[in-house]
Amino acid sequence: MRNGLNITGVSETVHELRDHPEEAIADFAVAAPAEAAPADGTIRTKALTLRSGTIRVARDFRLTQGELGAAPPYLADRAPTPYESALAALGSCVLITKVNGYTARGVTLGSLRVTVTAGLALDAAGRPAAGAALGDLAWHCELDCDAPMDTVESLNRLVTAFSPNHRVFLDESAIELVATVRRPDGGSTEVSVPWEPQDAPAASVAAVRAEVVWENGSEATYRTELTVDGVRHASGPLVVDQAKQMLGIDKGPNSQEILLSALCGELTTLVREETHGLGLSDVRLWAGGRLDTRGMLNVDRDISSSFHNLRVRLSARGDAPADELRAALGRAMSRATVPATLRRSGPVDVRLTRPDGAGFSCRSTTAQAEEVRDDVTRRQRAAA
Repeated sequence: MRNGLNITGVSETVHELRDHPEEAIADFAVAAPAEAAPADGTIRTKALTLRSGTIRVARDFRLTQGELGAAPPYLADRAPTPYESALAALGSCVLITKVNGYTARGVTLGSLRVTVTAGLALDAAGRPAAGAALGDLAWHCELDCDAPMDTVESLNRLVTAFSPNHRVFLDESAIELVATVRRPDGGSTEVSVPWEPQDAPAASVAAVRAEVVWENGSEATYRTELTVDGVRHASGPLVVDQAKQMLGIDKGPNSQEILLSALCGELTTLVREETHGLGLSDVRLWAGGRLDTRGMLNVDRDISSSFHNLRVRLSARGDAPADELRAALGRAMSRATVPATLRRSGPVDVRLTRPDGAGFSCRSTTAQAEEVRDDVTRRQRAAA
């Protein structure tokens, strides 16, 4: 046991995954009602059962987020917006990947903090500019440990290649949207929704920030900030943790569930706006994604190390024509910031500092991350 983690069984896990690849799959999901806007301007998502290999893991966590422009986000004890949640999901995944890496190398951590920043494009009305991805994405790791700097730099390179949420922000990630509407006649209408981000120009830019602080093991707390027109609005602290089956103690949602909540939460508002007038009822949004441990541990070079297979599902009742439903949902997706950010491939600026002032910085790209995976593969094959 080191850093609150027991990873003694990881090497055995690698061999098991080669023989039983189905055990490597972890499917996460969250859901939210989208029929009516809550009076307090919040969006509530619920983490659903985790499908980890051949077992099912109950996840009883609810995440509350605020709509940008509604009153609650501008109170001192407000809920984070989906854009802040997205950054918290990135920072917390980077943090736990680092904790796992240092623990595997026998390094005891003193403290660890990851701060993620980005710019949120706003339109003239102060709402997120339609389909504009988060800009100037960066994270800063503040680390206190006794590892030599070459170990710290080496591990940082591995994190940029194998942290699933870092990769989903770094890489070009497809997001599928399908809607199923049950008609009054007992039948159903199912439509697949093509979409492209609008990428509308910004009238101004809000600063978004999430700070994640390691507590112990896979547990961390995070605080977020949204600064609009020079006015800072803060939230937190909130808890992030892993399921017991993933070396955690189930104190909170994990970083993938937080990211899915950001995706689902933002779309809840936009879907409600764009489908108004279509006569839909019992509207519910579901968002899911997948981790594959074979990619995360480089057991199979051909499998993604990213949080991938991102999907959004809408279910409802009504008799809206398929073409009108498809158009309305396409408009909702094309206006959303979180899907636009995940869909594009873009660099992430990375910086690390230690208490003595030593540190380094780099620009993480998909090409660089793939080079790291290639290097790890060559060394694994040489050692086999």
